[in-house]
Amino acid sequence: MKRLKYYLKTKKHLILFISILALAGAIVGLYLGVSNIEFLKEDVLYYVSHIKDQSYNYILFHFFAVVISIVTSFFAIGIPLLCTLLFYEGMTVGFLIGIFSVTYGISGTLFALLFLIVTKFVYFVILIFLFSKCLKIARKMIGKYIYKTDPSIYVSHLLKGCICLCIILVCFDLFLFFFGNAIISFLSFLL
Repeated sequence: MKRLKYYLKTKKHLILFISILALAGAIVGLYLGVSNIEFLKEDVLYYVSHIKDQSYNYILFHFFAVVISIVTSFFAIGIPLLCTLLFYEGMTVGFLIGIFSVTYGISGTLFALLFLIVTKFVYFVILIFLFSKCLKIARKMIGKYIYKTDPSIYVSHLLKGCICLCIILVCFDLFLFFFGNAIISFLSFLL
């Protein structure tokens, strides 16, 4: 717990930037969801009526997004890619809340929030830690070319952290794949 407090204290500007990025995405997603509800209402109703048949397989998308972000951070393009990914995740959050709120009211908002906690919370936390690690990798690699420093020991330590994050993410996605349908089906009583 002390480590987490220390991490949050030292990374407050980074977390503020990530929060603003995700919030901007959520506002855009909310606007898109509410403004296009006439076109999407039938899809939402269809999804809810077939909620027991849904599967939540994010393994490949999450894994490749994280691996590509790590690899491209060695060339400093991973940081804009992660910014885009965080904005996109915020946009999906806002979009989902918007369409369920307009379609089902307060119960739809509650369902959307619980759905997002189950399916996206761990992924978003991993993205925050990954953003921090990839930013350090990019800074060390830029320092290698500008100041002619040797970042190999530091970068290998950061890569070990990134690999741990990938393992946690795969475990979380496997959990969602096997148990996500049961959890979301249980939460569907709200609708």
